[in-house]
Amino acid sequence: MSDCPTSAKSFGAWGALEGPRVLTAPPGSGKSTRVPLWCRDDGPVLVVQPRRVAARSLASHLASTSGGPLGREVGYAVRGAAADDGARVLFVTPGVALRMLAGSRRFRTVILDEFHERTLDLDLLLALVHARDDLALVVLSATLDGDRVAEHLGGTHVRAEGRLYPVDVRYAGPGRDLPDAHGLGVRVRAALAELDGAPGDRLVFVPGRAEIGEVVGALQGSGDEVIELHGGLALRDQDRVFRPGDRRRVIVATNVAETSLTLPGIGVVVDTGLVRRTHYHDGRGWLLLGPIAQDAADQRAGRAGRLGPGIAVRLWGERAPLRERTPPEVHRESLVPLVLAAAAAGHPALALPFVDPPPDHAVQTAREQLQALGALGPDGSITDRGRRLFQLPLDAHLAHLLVVAEAEGGLAEAIDLVAALATPRPLFRPDRPEDDELREGGCDATALLRAVRIGEAGRHRLHGEALADVRREASRLREAFGEPDRRTVDRMDLARLLVAAWPRCAHVVRRRKREVRWSNGGTEVALDRSSAVSEEVDGLLALDFRASGRDRLHRELRVTAALPLSREELASLGVGEERLGEVTVERGALLTVVERVYAGTVLARTTREPTGPMAREALADRLLAGQIWRGFHMAYAERHRLASLDAALEGRETPGEPRATLLARLESVGLEAPGDLALLEREDLLPPEVPDDRRTRLEREFPREVVVGTDRFRVEVLAGARIVELHVLGARLKKPPPASWLPGFRGFSVRLVDRGVRRWLRQG
Repeated sequence: MSDCPTSAKSFGAWGALEGPRVLTAPPGSGKSTRVPLWCRDDGPVLVVQPRRVAARSLASHLASTSGGPLGREVGYAVRGAAADDGARVLFVTPGVALRMLAGSRRFRTVILDEFHERTLDLDLLLALVHARDDLALVVLSATLDGDRVAEHLGGTHVRAEGRLYPVDVRYAGPGRDLPDAHGLGVRVRAALAELDGAPGDRLVFVPGRAEIGEVVGALQGSGDEVIELHGGLALRDQDRVFRPGDRRRVIVATNVAETSLTLPGIGVVVDTGLVRRTHYHDGRGWLLLGPIAQDAADQRAGRAGRLGPGIAVRLWGERAPLRERTPPEVHRESLVPLVLAAAAAGHPALALPFVDPPPDHAVQTAREQLQALGALGPDGSITDRGRRLFQLPLDAHLAHLLVVAEAEGGLAEAIDLVAALATPRPLFRPDRPEDDELREGGCDATALLRAVRIGEAGRHRLHGEALADVRREASRLREAFGEPDRRTVDRMDLARLLVAAWPRCAHVVRRRKREVRWSNGGTEVALDRSSAVSEEVDGLLALDFRASGRDRLHRELRVTAALPLSREELASLGVGEERLGEVTVERGALLTVVERVYAGTVLARTTREPTGPMAREALADRLLAGQIWRGFHMAYAERHRLASLDAALEGRETPGEPRATLLARLESVGLEAPGDLALLEREDLLPPEVPDDRRTRLEREFPREVVVGTDRFRVEVLAGARIVELHVLGARLKKPPPASWLPGFRGFSVRLVDRGVRRWLRQG
């Protein structure tokens, strides 16, 4: 390891080092702005920032200090916005970087900033860049275990001390109390009131936009200028936090302010200690609110010491058992985006050199999910559909809905629905208006479409910012797909599209006393109170979920958005599989009751003349039951028995069980409908006869029935296992028959079966 301050002079020696370089430096040391300029001399630099706010603000700051317009020498590219006229230093978010590196040789150096956050995309980028020999790699962090990463890369760890002023860390909670979300607004206001005389602006960390609203509401009337900061803000609104005001400012922010951004004038940090993270379990991602790790707490506290001595107030107990480090996403997230991105780059995920390899079972689950979407082939390579999904900056399952809609119609509905489902915040407020015209009919899917198209925040009780976000996303997607606006919604057309894209979204009701759940054959789910769907419906298409429960053992998946359907409507959409029910022969015609079954529930029954495989099943059952071609079933059973015995004694493969053998025979002769049976002779379907000499011997050695004294036994031959079973007929057997009184049963073991109890008479 080398130690150095982050100055241009000392960087000269550090820059001369060969191979990957890992630089750790405390917050405020300038690594995010200085290192890209130092690397620029070797060629164009791609700087990867985990958050859009940081990427855009750092690019703007660096461009202004460099004296050129944003986009020429220094630029940025994030989802939905870019300033890039061939910039030699380009700040991007990880998703944009993955797409750029997959199809471009433009850059000489890739800088992964804030690598300690260990997102899926950052870990994947590290592995992909390390696997290429045309790119120089630099890893930056304030809290990273730099020695470990440098050793993994075969590179050098450089530690810069930077300049961080002392921070007085205080705790507002007792003892081992963990961070919690109860009464955040009141508690933040109380913490700020106690520090009223402390110099500088205030920075408050909260887990999400809903909590931002709660805290901002609690601070109204305080006399301070209260400013929101989160990733969904437009660039002009984000710029407010970088401009000093006439009054003391209170910036209420998500963890976008945790790293990279230097906010002027901050003297006090109030940290709620909470973060929302996705946890992956049992094939699903669960977005849960929980405590931050100690490294994140240190990062947040450091915001108060960038420009002078500061104070950090933590709203939890000093001895609270926080994790030491934030766990990497590869150990707690769905790996679908990672596996898809790796495949798009031409690599199997498990073959890449990850710092922390992803679990094999999680990679396999992700592969199976992507194969179900048609994104990966049987060998794990990416398909044309997979490339299309990768190009769309959305979760794979949402992108898949758009791709299916593009091919089959309904793109306008899919775009608006995807935009609504992609927002991380709820669109509807919990308190509904009396005249809830948007959710009329009790359907969340159509309610979301109406909200996007005609919703008014005040009139329809919608979250204004969320609605604006959704409409921006819908507009961006319409522009990308060249799809105009639409107003009308057909519920069944939308349902048909959803089932085509997400077959497993269909669920049927399970009622147990007062408990109501829905199932698709896997984990059962409950209906969330925020949904407009009634618990009286028999089926639904589940569109969105949230986790509920105090811990992992009591966790439950709740449907927050759904489209209700009757069982008959589910059946009309082709949900489930058909199975053969009762078979009858009426006026010479073969009729079957066909049941459409899904998740163990019969959705619909129809009576019709069967065709295809179902016709063969019905005919096989009727033939073997003796209802067609009198005497055929007895002839078939005897020939099959003798053929199986003969094959076993001659050392050949024995036929399968009688029904399966007959089904295979019906398929081989081309039977597709009951009427085709008239074109066949019995001999066409009977097993071939055993030659006379061997048949006579087999009938003598393996009779159908054995009588020993007053006891009678039915002989059942299990040819494949070379076992003969003697089933007692009549009254209970007093004692087993002597083996010497039985036929020889050459080469077979003999087992007695008396009222379900089996015991050996002879083995071997």
